[in-house]
Amino acid sequence: MISKATPLTFLDALPDGGRAVTTDAATRVLLVDDSPLVRATMRRALEHDGFQVRDLPTANDIERHVDEFSPQVIVCDLLMPERDGMAVFHALQERDSTRYIPFILATAEEFASPKHALSHAGIAHYLAKPLAPATLVSAVRDTLDQQAGLRIWGCRGSVAAPEQALGNFGGNTACVELVLNTRESGNHRLIFDAGTGIRGLGNSIAVSSPLHASLFLTHFHWDHIQGLPFFKPLYRPGNEITIYGPAASDAGLLEAIQGQMGGSFFPISTDAFLSSVKYIGLQEQTLDIGGLQVSSLAATHPGFTLGYKVSWGNRSVAYVPDNELLPELLEPELSGDAVRLVEWLRGTNLLIHDCQYSTAGYLTHRGWGHSGAKSLAAVVAAANVGRVLLFHHDPDYDDSRVNGIHDEFRAELEMRGAGHIQSAPASENTCYRL
Repeated sequence: MISKATPLTFLDALPDGGRAVTTDAATRVLLVDDSPLVRATMRRALEHDGFQVRDLPTANDIERHVDEFSPQVIVCDLLMPERDGMAVFHALQERDSTRYIPFILATAEEFASPKHALSHAGIAHYLAKPLAPATLVSAVRDTLDQQAGLRIWGCRGSVAAPEQALGNFGGNTACVELVLNTRESGNHRLIFDAGTGIRGLGNSIAVSSPLHASLFLTHFHWDHIQGLPFFKPLYRPGNEITIYGPAASDAGLLEAIQGQMGGSFFPISTDAFLSSVKYIGLQEQTLDIGGLQVSSLAATHPGFTLGYKVSWGNRSVAYVPDNELLPELLEPELSGDAVRLVEWLRGTNLLIHDCQYSTAGYLTHRGWGHSGAKSLAAVVAAANVGRVLLFHHDPDYDDSRVNGIHDEFRAELEMRGAGHIQSAPASENTCYRL
């Protein structure tokens, strides 16, 4: 799912405020189908399994029913008179109150778009009719049990660029939020980096209490930590926040953060934090965080820098915002650190990776710790990832230059026979259902 969002916490938008979903009378499913027989069959199957169901013969007034019924999943026919399933889906994406409701599309007709394109758009499941009752129930259960949302709060590199705020990609520096609500690992909010984008994130979740969150810092350059002192949840009693980052020890991580706050650089120190804050220094390693596997890998960037990969069930997201892919390690074949990176990324569902420069732009910024478009395409093609978001946009680049880098990246992917891989430039306030 890709949708522009106003501040809204993922957990507030997920069923039952983000709690694990169970199949009881409170678990609500909205059915939309113009066939009375199909509606009756689907309703009977779902109610037999314990769901609360409302069914509609048309989608013309669906917004009112969604507001009244507050469904936790919507099952909608694709081909209906007046208003088809995709039109309904896109309309709900435009509303803050409905954009996170999982949407299952069902149809007896062959749909022109491939299933992976539907998934990329945010469709939770695509079901072909005639539909067996067990298949419907399984799809609804799976959708409710495996919910994940990712939001970009900032994707600029080097320094915030307020003049770019009205463009497609935003002006805040690095911050990404990942919220998971899964059967296997429960509920998690993971935050990656504390650039200026974390201020907006903090404002959106400050009223949530108590709040549990894990913050992963990739390194300590200004554009990745400048927003940390403005993250309001740190100043709320009762919150529990664990900060992870590259350091030889937990004390070393705390010392690095204290160096940013207090003294000559900020009016208050970390002593002002009222939340329970833990500091965990990381090297290259793998952590188990409540059933999630979080692994870290050293990046090629000035200063000790880590990239992170989160895995749960059969899905994974990797975040590598500052990493210089050296061309000599990619051609004529992969070697050295490029091999390690590709093996670490292989099969990742979503990769967020540094692509600050065009290939020509990289030549004048070699050694600055950032990558060019063709180099990233070589790694992505070799690792066969599912989707890529190009990250760390240059603060001086407007929309056309960022899109130009993506065009170059796409052309190189096609040349390497990897045109099936989905990609886009990362865009501030864009949300993705995983």
